[in-house]
Amino acid sequence: MKTISDYDQEIIQNPNDAELYRLRGLEYFNIDYDKAMSDFNQSIKINPNCAETYNSRGCLYRNKNEYNLAVNDFEKSIQLDPNYSRPYFNRGITYFNMDKKDKALEDFTKTIELDPDNNDAYVKRGIVCWTMVMILSFEYDLEEKIETKNYIANLRNNLINQAMKDFNHELEINPNNAIVYINRGGVYYEKEDYDNAIKDFSQSIKINPEIAEGYLRRGDIYKKLKIFDKALEDFNKAIQLNPNDFYIYNIRANLYFDISNYQKAIEDWETSLKLNPDNDTAQGIKKMIERAKRKL
Repeated sequence: MKTISDYDQEIIQNPNDAELYRLRGLEYFNIDYDKAMSDFNQSIKINPNCAETYNSRGCLYRNKNEYNLAVNDFEKSIQLDPNYSRPYFNRGITYFNMDKKDKALEDFTKTIELDPDNNDAYVKRGIVCWTMVMILSFEYDLEEKIETKNYIANLRNNLINQAMKDFNHELEINPNNAIVYINRGGVYYEKEDYDNAIKDFSQSIKINPEIAEGYLRRGDIYKKLKIFDKALEDFNKAIQLNPNDFYIYNIRANLYFDISNYQKAIEDWETSLKLNPDNDTAQGIKKMIERAKRKL
C-alpha cells in the first residue's frame, strides 16, 4: 500500500500525471483538508474529464459542509460518466444533509439501480423514507381536508413499505447491524406494531448494549404501553450511557410526571435545561416545572 511519501516521489518523476495527484489527495482526505483540496484541484487542472476526481472533491466539500460546491462536483462527475454510481450516492447524502429528502431518495434509488450490491444505499434510502414518514405523520395530524389526508396517508404507507424493504435487505446480509435494527424498530413503531418494534430494539441492545438510542426507543414504547417500570429502567440505562443528552432527561421527566413523582420530574427537567438552556423546548419545559411544583 502506497504512502503519501511514495506519491511525493512519483509526482516528482511524473508532475503531469493527474491520477497521482488524485490518489495523493485521497491519502490526505482525512488528515489535511487544504492539501487534499490542492491535489484534487491540480488533478482536475491536468485532466478535467475524470469523473472520479470530481466525486472525490465533492466528498471533501461535503465534509466541510460546503454543500452547494459538493453538489456541483457530483453533478459534473455524473455528467462525465452517467453510469458511475458513487456521485449519485454521495449527492444523495449531501441532499439529505441539505434537508432535500425527495432528491436524496431519487439519488439513492438511482445508486441501487446502477449498483444493486451497494448495501449502504439501501440503508440510506430506508433512513430517508423513515424520516419522511415521521414528517408526513406530523403533517397528517395538522391537515383538515379529507382528500389531502388520504393522499398523505397513501404516501406515508408507501414510504413505510419501502423503508421496511430496505432495512430487511440490509439485515438479511448483515444480521448484526444494531443501528438498522433501531431504524427498523422505528418503522414498526410508525406502523403501531409495538411488539415487533420492541423485538428490534431489544435485538439492537443485544448486539450492542452501548447504544443509548436502543434503550431510549424501547423505553418510549413501554411508556406508551404504560409499562412504567420497564420504561424507567430503559431511560435510566440511556442516561447512564449518555449522561449529557438533555433530551433523555426531558423524556424521563415526562415519565416521572405521569407516575406522579413530581420532585424527580422537576430535577430531570432542570438538568435538561442546564445541559441545553437554549433548546427549542425550553419554554415548554419551564412551564412543566411550574406545573409540577404546584402538585407537590
